[in-house]
Amino acid sequence: MRARDQKVQVRLSVATDPATPPEILQAMAADPSRTVRRALAARTNAPGQVLRELARDPDPRTRQILAENPACPPDVLVALVEDAHWSVRWSLPDRPAADIEVHRAICRSTDEVLRRLLAERGGLDEETNTKLVADPSPHVRAGLAAHTDAPDILAVLIADADPKVRTGATENPLTTTTQHRLLARDRSAAVRAAAVRSEQLPYDELQRLAHDRSVNVRWWLATWPTTPDPVLRVLAADSHRDVVTQAEARLKKST
Repeated sequence: MRARDQKVQVRLSVATDPATPPEILQAMAADPSRTVRRALAARTNAPGQVLRELARDPDPRTRQILAENPACPPDVLVALVEDAHWSVRWSLPDRPAADIEVHRAICRSTDEVLRRLLAERGGLDEETNTKLVADPSPHVRAGLAAHTDAPDILAVLIADADPKVRTGATENPLTTTTQHRLLARDRSAAVRAAAVRSEQLPYDELQRLAHDRSVNVRWWLATWPTTPDPVLRVLAADSHRDVVTQAEARLKKST
């Protein structure tokens, strides 16, 4: 029988043959060659039970290919959320079949990076957004703040207690001018500096930040390529030499 042939190449041809019956593919899920098992994991018409068995495959690359298979069922993706290898887990938020059950599993995961990768995707359902906005990791919430397409969620995150989260909000294209003004007056210098880098601040806010109490904020303002020349001239008279150096260099480039 060709599915049990000693030659890997022969078994591989069976594994990739569209005409191979499901029961044969089922038996080949335990093939000793990872090349054959990888070919099975990539089949978009493989029986669901074959794909479920391959979720327990000892070869990480086989499981990675399985996760990337557009036909991989949501319940298999849920199982892969707890996969031992990061490359398998981290590919899951981008999978088209990652439904709300997969999102729930990711939100329960102890893998902070995996949860952040989910938070950085747009178009999340309300339940997932609600769970992520309450995530214990500020890095996850910061990823959500930078990428959420839900204005109500963004508003909550702009008021988050952690400056990393508020910094993330400066990157979100939905952040309004009013919200940018608020972030430019944040108690954290890191957030105010991020507001400068957002390039969304009105001229009057840039003028005010030229006198910010933080040298770091003024330095970023002096360095940033979109800072207007009148603001740079104010910074060229700053009390800190590093700010002056940056402002003078920018003014020289603009002449």
